[in-house]
Amino acid sequence: ERPKDKPFLLSVSFFATHAQDNHPDQYRYQPASEKYYQDDVIPVPETASDEYFNRLPPFISNEANEGRVRWHWRFDTPEKYQKYMKAYYRMLTEMDLAIGRIVEELKDQGVYENTLIIFTGDNGYFHGEHGLADKWYPYEEALRVPLVVFDPRLKPEERNKVVDEFVLNIDIAPAIISAAGSEIPGVMQGRDFSELYLSRNDVKWREDFYYEHPFVTSEKRIPSSEALVTNTEKYILWPHYRYEEYFDLEKDPYEKNNLIEQPEYGERIHDMKNRFAELKALAK
Repeated sequence: ERPKDKPFLLSVSFFATHAQDNHPDQYRYQPASEKYYQDDVIPVPETASDEYFNRLPPFISNEANEGRVRWHWRFDTPEKYQKYMKAYYRMLTEMDLAIGRIVEELKDQGVYENTLIIFTGDNGYFHGEHGLADKWYPYEEALRVPLVVFDPRLKPEERNKVVDEFVLNIDIAPAIISAAGSEIPGVMQGRDFSELYLSRNDVKWREDFYYEHPFVTSEKRIPSSEALVTNTEKYILWPHYRYEEYFDLEKDPYEKNNLIEQPEYGERIHDMKNRFAELKALAK
């Protein structure tokens, strides 16, 4: 029983939808969920082919890379793809049902309309895109993370809106601190994302961000990567290999074509690399 006269913070972390590595079932849903998605055909991503796998940097497009190893575990035949994607969605549905029970309990306790609910994840995921599985790399499928917020400070008619600005994981803590009525410490690099939907004035927000991911075990297995990301373009640096990529996300949202050596993009790439260096220095 929580004290009814005090505020509370509840953090719930699900293992779902993680796979259980090296287990033949990979995505281990509850038996009761077998009924879901039985008659559905899960669409295969446009870039889920050897053609796009072979367009990746050579230290990614090889069979020793962990993203490719796990692709073989889960997605290297049409039958596997359907089996494991349905299992994945069954786990996701179980998580959705569990969150629903939490919401109902908040309503039963009479605190739903006074509770900030933040749903997010720690990474995106490759479901066969680029011939890969899992995460780790700065392509859109792995880089993008879900963020769904219920904020009772919004009137009912103001809810159910989509915000297009970049919100980062460093913004979560400032948003919670601000909602609790406390001052955000100056050492925090993030911002209170509720400004984007609570402010009655135009909010000047970030238009790009710096990304980094260290190697895991070795540079051969999961290489380190860094990137500058905007809504329209992306610069990627694989520092160990000194390998660069540049994508025009407006024309190429699925990142099929690396344009780093195309002269017509030279000025844009130069500007992106300068901004990359600027944000990287600020992140230290």
